[in-house]
Amino acid sequence: MIAPTKQVPRLNRGSGKGDAGSARGRPVPGSGGPSPAPTLLIAVYTLAYTLGLILWLPFRLFRYLRGHRPVPFRKRMIVPERFSSAPSARTRLWVHAVSVGEVNSIRPLIDALNLKSSQLCISTTTETGQRLARRLFRDRARIFYFPLDWPWLCRRYLRSLDPAAVLVVETEIWPGFIVAAHELGVPVVLINGRISDRSFARYRYLRRQLRPFLQQLDRLCMQSPQDRDRIVELGSIASRTRSVGNLKYDYSLDPDPGQAALTRRIRSLFGADPIWVCGSTREGEEEQLLDAFHEIKPEFPQLRMVLAPRHPRRSAAISDLLRQRGLVHLKRSSLNGFQDGGSPVRPEVLVLDTIGELACVYELALVVFVGGSLVAWGGHNLIEAAHFGKPILVGPHMHNFREMAQAFLEGGAALQVRDSGELARRLRELLGSVAARRGLGHNARRILRDNRGAVGRTVRIVGEYLGPDAAS
Repeated sequence: MIAPTKQVPRLNRGSGKGDAGSARGRPVPGSGGPSPAPTLLIAVYTLAYTLGLILWLPFRLFRYLRGHRPVPFRKRMIVPERFSSAPSARTRLWVHAVSVGEVNSIRPLIDALNLKSSQLCISTTTETGQRLARRLFRDRARIFYFPLDWPWLCRRYLRSLDPAAVLVVETEIWPGFIVAAHELGVPVVLINGRISDRSFARYRYLRRQLRPFLQQLDRLCMQSPQDRDRIVELGSIASRTRSVGNLKYDYSLDPDPGQAALTRRIRSLFGADPIWVCGSTREGEEEQLLDAFHEIKPEFPQLRMVLAPRHPRRSAAISDLLRQRGLVHLKRSSLNGFQDGGSPVRPEVLVLDTIGELACVYELALVVFVGGSLVAWGGHNLIEAAHFGKPILVGPHMHNFREMAQAFLEGGAALQVRDSGELARRLRELLGSVAARRGLGHNARRILRDNRGAVGRTVRIVGEYLGPDAAS
C-alpha cells in the first residue's frame, strides 16, 4: 500500500531532470512563487459551489424524469483505492478528460507517453466520456469519475492516487481541485487548452477571482497563440504559458476488429448507395438536416444517411422525428438483428446510437456534415472526417473550434453553409462532382499533415514531471 501523501510539498523532493521540482518556470513553495489563493476566496467559492449543487437538484430530478440520466453525485465522491505498489521515481500521471471529445483528443498523447497501467489514471466528468475511456484505455489505466470540487474531497483523491502531476485537458478550471493540489505540492498542467469567444467574454468578468487559481497552475499548454494571449490576460503567468498546437491534429485511428466489422455491416446494409454522414448533431439540428435530405432526395434517390447525435440518449426522440417524416430508419444498436431477420426494406437512415464508433463510420461517407454548427452550439471536431480525406460541410456556428474551422475554410478543406437551404445546394454540388469531393478531401488531409506536432511538444513538457524510470 502507498503511504499517505505527506503535507510537505512534493515539489521539493528529489533531484535531477526527471524530478517534478526541476520543471522549467515553475515556482517552488517558499521560493518566490505565487502565494496561495486567499482563504476567504476559497471559502466563498466552496460555499457557492455547495449551494449551487443543492439548487441544481430539482433540475437534475426534472431531467431524470424526462429520461436523462446524469452521473450520480455519489460516483464523484468514491475515492479510488490506493495502488498496491508505487511506481518508481514518482512516474504516475492523472489525466482528466471531461467528456467524449477530450477523451478522443488524448489518445495520441497516451500512446506517446506509453505508461504502464500502474502509472496512469484517467478521470472523466460525463457518463459518455467514462464509457469511451473504459473502452479505449481499460487495460492501460485506472479509470474513474472526477471528484466534486470540494477541496477536502479533492485532497482525498490526490492522497490516494499520489500522482507526480495532473494533466487537465482543455479548459477545466476547478478552483477546489487546484487549491488542493497546490497544498499537497502536486503540479497541475493544463494541456490542449483553449478559450472560446463565449468563455472569454464570461471569464473576463471574473478575472480578479480567477487569477489566484490560474497562477497556481504549473504549466499551461494552449492550442493557439490567441488562446495563450487570452488566458494570460485572464491572469495566468506568462512565463509558464505556451502555445503548443492542438493535440487533435495528431489523431490516428488504430485498427479495431469490432469497428471494421461495423463498417462492413453498414456497407452490406446500404450496398453501393452513396452515404451522407452527419456527425455529432445537436437538438434542433436534425430537423434542418432532414429538410436538406428531403430536398435533394428526388435527384439522388439512392442517397442514404447516417445520423449520429452527440448524445445517444436522444436517439428515441430522433426516431420519433424520423417516423413523423415517413423515413424508414434503423438504430445501430438493432443493426445485427435487422440483418439476421433479412428484411426486404432497406432503411433510408441509420441512427448511430452508440459511443465511440463515429470515427470509423466517416470512412463510408461520400460527404460529411459536422454537427453542432447549424445551431448555436459552437461546432465539433473536424479531424476525424479529415483523416479519411472526406469533403466536409459545417454550419455558421463554429466558435468552439474557431482556429480549426478557420484553417479548414481558408485552406479549401471545408465548406460553410448558413441554413438548410444552402446545405442542400452544397450537398447537391458535392454529390454531383467527383472533382469537388476529391479537392476538398485532399486539402483536408494537407491541413491535418501541416498541423501535426502538438503531441511531441506536449510530451516533452509532461516529461519534466516524470521520473527517469517512466516509459518513453
